[in-house]
Amino acid sequence: MIKRTKIVATLGPASSDAETVHALIEEGVDVFRINFSHTGHDTAERAARLVRKASADLDKPVALMADIKGPAVRLYGYSEPLHLEGGGELAIESRDLGITALETLASPDPSLVYTNLPGIDRLCSPGQKVILMDGYFTGRVVGTSTDMVRVKIDNSGRLRPKAHLTLPGVDYPIPFLSDKDIADMHWAVAHEIDYLALSFVRSAADIEEARRIVQRASALAPASTAGAISSSASGRKAFVRLIAKIESAQGLANVDEIIGAADGIMVARGDMGVEMPLETVPIAQKTIIRKGYLSAKPVITATQMLESMIENPMPTRAEASDVANACFDSTSAVMLSGETAIGKHPAQVVRTMRSIIGAVEENFPYEEFHRNIPSDVKSGDIPAIMSYSAVSAAYLCGAKALIVLTETGQAARLLSRLRPRMPILAFMSDARLRSQLALNWGVVPLLHSGRGTRLDQVVDEVIGICKERGLLAAGDRAVIVAGLPLSQQGTTNMIRVETVA
Repeated sequence: MIKRTKIVATLGPASSDAETVHALIEEGVDVFRINFSHTGHDTAERAARLVRKASADLDKPVALMADIKGPAVRLYGYSEPLHLEGGGELAIESRDLGITALETLASPDPSLVYTNLPGIDRLCSPGQKVILMDGYFTGRVVGTSTDMVRVKIDNSGRLRPKAHLTLPGVDYPIPFLSDKDIADMHWAVAHEIDYLALSFVRSAADIEEARRIVQRASALAPASTAGAISSSASGRKAFVRLIAKIESAQGLANVDEIIGAADGIMVARGDMGVEMPLETVPIAQKTIIRKGYLSAKPVITATQMLESMIENPMPTRAEASDVANACFDSTSAVMLSGETAIGKHPAQVVRTMRSIIGAVEENFPYEEFHRNIPSDVKSGDIPAIMSYSAVSAAYLCGAKALIVLTETGQAARLLSRLRPRMPILAFMSDARLRSQLALNWGVVPLLHSGRGTRLDQVVDEVIGICKERGLLAAGDRAVIVAGLPLSQQGTTNMIRVETVA
């Protein structure tokens, strides 16, 4: 059975060898994430080579995603875990030295740490809630002085080096992208990475800033990639596509404009659960997923999906339900982080996730979903109308598959947002686009020769490929979606029902 919901897996020490990468792809990974919060360019280059070789060996399209660190606020000044006592105080001082200098700076006092957040005293007043290490510690500001606050800690424990600092409700006065982030983005463009995941996106302006940087990086890239970057609204190929991570109250408030500007969305529940009340996260998740797929943008649900499997060979029942509910909500993809990066059972965790996805997809209410598609999705522009009509025709004639001929991938994305029961067999002649579409729900990306100039000629070729791969058999019906003339982009205007000979 073809898996519709895609799996994103994070690369790390536990998945850094060829054998493991092969196993993860065979178990169902569609996208590999390189986390630049913990990865340098040399390690990233080795990882990208491993993935591409494994993808070619297995003849399965796999996308690469570079996760850009973004404006993270952290604590510095200590190199070993720092013991904090509940009821005790911790002084946090702003130091504008740059991250590299801060990482080497040692505090003379264990009750004093540093932060890269400038002017922390101007951002806080007594009573301001403070969260450390993604919620493992909480406290309140009890006093301020120049560039410093004193925080009364609520609970005891060990504070890890470079722990996150969160001030709920505060808009941090730091740039959206650091020099390191920009360097990482240039590396990603030069190495033809498929997606950039942008952390802590606050508004459409952040996406526009990142797109300008990517376009400039493209101009400096080798000839094979120069000019390959474009706005998603332009209708041209966009080899590097931008995923906006929604993980703050500000990002959630501006989610509509962010979805409009980005090429995809990630529901980053880790920081979201720290930046806003925990009980609002499931509601935000459902809202973002729906808004994303109705906009024909892939939506990734991330963070702590099967986290107990970092250590254990089986997930908790709650984790299995969490993955299943995200799939029932129609997320495009579910993501594994530490489970595959540092976990003891990387292949087993992907196998488990694939099994949960399979159970949901056997019981997903596809026809009901189709009946409840909003009217503006059914009656938008011509490509939207054609995609809805194609899925309707596929149900009515009992088609085994939707075949789409696409130059940019947009026709496949429009079909994907309708969540049809039958697989979307998307044919293109561009290998980069084939990898990119590995993220989209229900899409099976396939290559054709690109030599055909007549529709009948191309249809014969792609049906032959489907038969050869066991995707269709004699007597099966398929609904074909294409644009005429074939070489013209953005012209989805033809539906054809074909019975396989």
